[in-house]
Amino acid sequence: MTPPTLPDDPGDRARRGKRALRARGRSTDRGVSTALGYVLTLSITVVLISGLMVAAGGFVSDERERVTETELDVVGNRLAAGIESVDRIGAAPGESRVEATIRLPPRVAGTTYTIEVEPGPPTELVLTSTDPEVTVRVPVKNETSLAASRLDGGDVTITYDSSSGTLEVVS
Repeated sequence: MTPPTLPDDPGDRARRGKRALRARGRSTDRGVSTALGYVLTLSITVVLISGLMVAAGGFVSDERERVTETELDVVGNRLAAGIESVDRIGAAPGESRVEATIRLPPRVAGTTYTIEVEPGPPTELVLTSTDPEVTVRVPVKNETSLAASRLDGGDVTITYDSSSGTLEVVS
């Protein structure tokens, strides 16, 4: 046991000062470790979320390309079916002029597209979107000649005129 000391004893003041310094040092260390832990947790969270966003961004763009390709294929097949129908009706005896309007969407998957009629052989429709750039080729089975043309997506008119003997696709 230590002997009691007077309040003004210099040794007592030194011991109290050392204890106070140690106590202050501990509280400062604790505050730094809390702030450091918060910054590290926040940094790790930001890195993980950024990684997920980069990975998901590639997935979304791949899916958008596939959706655009599928929609262009559907639009191309609808137009090809319309051309083939007008071709069959125009080839029937006694028909002088046949006209059909096909309603096509002006945009597919949120992007514009163009339609190119390539008379062939083989006769094909080439549909190309702008963003993402996707190209789809759809074959057309026709008996009469088909005029080459290029048009934007949207409503399309298919015309057969027996005087010229050709099918024409216009917007």
